Amino acid sequence: MRTTRRKLLLAPAATALAPAAYSQDPLARSGAWLPKLSENLSDVRPATLRWLRQLGCRHVIFQGTDGVDQDKKGYWTAADILRIKKNCDEAGLILESMMIPIGTYRQAQLGRPGRDEEIDKVRRTVLAAGEARLPMLEWRFWPDFYWDQRVGYYTMEGRGGARMRGFDYERVKNSPPFEEIGVVSEKEMWDRLRYFAKPVIGAAEKAGVRLSMHPSDPPVSDMRGVSRPFHHPDTFRRFLREFPSPNSGITFCQGTVTEMEADVLEEIRHFGRLRKIFLVHLRGVRGKVPKYVEVFIDEGDVNMVRAMRAYKEVGYTGPIVSDHTPGLEGDNSWGMAGRSFSLGFIRALVQAVDTL
Repeated sequence: MRTTRRKLLLAPAATALAPAAYSQDPLARSGAWLPKLSENLSDVRPATLRWLRQLGCRHVIFQGTDGVDQDKKGYWTAADILRIKKNCDEAGLILESMMIPIGTYRQAQLGRPGRDEEIDKVRRTVLAAGEARLPMLEWRFWPDFYWDQRVGYYTMEGRGGARMRGFDYERVKNSPPFEEIGVVSEKEMWDRLRYFAKPVIGAAEKAGVRLSMHPSDPPVSDMRGVSRPFHHPDTFRRFLREFPSPNSGITFCQGTVTEMEADVLEEIRHFGRLRKIFLVHLRGVRGKVPKYVEVFIDEGDVNMVRAMRAYKEVGYTGPIVSDHTPGLEGDNSWGMAGRSFSLGFIRALVQAVDTL
C-alpha cells in the first residue's frame, strides 16, 4: 500500500492515542474482584514506576524508604511524603503505603534511653502521613533485623541455577547472643513493644492512618537469645487483642506464615473475616521452621489458587504484592525480573479465581 503525505501527517496523532487505547486493565471489568495489585518498591524513580505500570499495576507499596528523610531529622514531614506521592501521581500510580524505617526506632527495640525521643519522632511521621493523605504505614518490631548467616540464612541453587535463599536453624541454634543486643526474654520484648506501640497507634487513630505490622522473619520464637514477638499467628492474635484499634492490623506475609506451624488458608480466613489483613505479601516457600527454602511463587508448598480464592472469599480488596524472589540470570539487586514473573503469576491467579 502506497504511503501518502496525509497518512504520514496522521501517524503521530494515532501514536499519541495508542497509550490511551491500551491503558484499560482487563481485570478492571464491571463487577470483578480486583485487589490492589502492586509491588514492594526499593525506590520511586520514574523508570521503576514505569516498570510497575507496564506490569499492569496501579498502586505503589514503597518499602525502601530510608532516604525519604533527606534532612536527617529522624522523622517525615508531610512535604517528605508528598514528594514521593508526586512521583507516583506523575506515573499514573496511587501511593498506598510506605514502610517506617526500622532504624528510626532502634533504641525502642533495644529498650534503651532515647526511645522516648524516637517514639515522638515516629508519632510525627504518622501524623504527617495523615496530613499528606497517605492511607497506610507498615512497621516491624524485632531488634535482630538481619538477613544473612547471622540468623541462619544461606544461599543455594534452584531450578536452572537460580539463587535461592534457605534458612536452617541448626546453623545458629548454638550461637552466642548478639553482642549489640544481648538476651531478651519474651516478657521484656512484649513490654518494649507495648511501650512503643501504644502511643504510635494512638497517633494513627488521630491521623486516620492504618498501621500494618509485619511478622518476624524468620519466624522463630527465639533467635540467639532474642525473643521474636511475631513468630506464629497466635502472636498476632495477642497483638490485636492488646491493641484493639481499627487502625491496627497486620501484613499477611504469606511466605512467613507458610514457614510457621500454621494452616495458611485458615489463617487467611480468620484474619480476613476480622478485616485485620491490611496488606498481603505472596511468595513460594518449601518447608517450615526450623528449615525451609524460599522458592519461585509457582513451586511452593501452598496451593496459590486456593490461597487467592480464600482472599476473595473474605472480601479482601487491599494491596497484594509479590515478595522475596529467587535471583535470576542478569537480574538486578532488587530482583525486578523475578518480581515481574511473580506479578504476572499473581495477575493470572486473580483472573482465574474471579472467572472460574
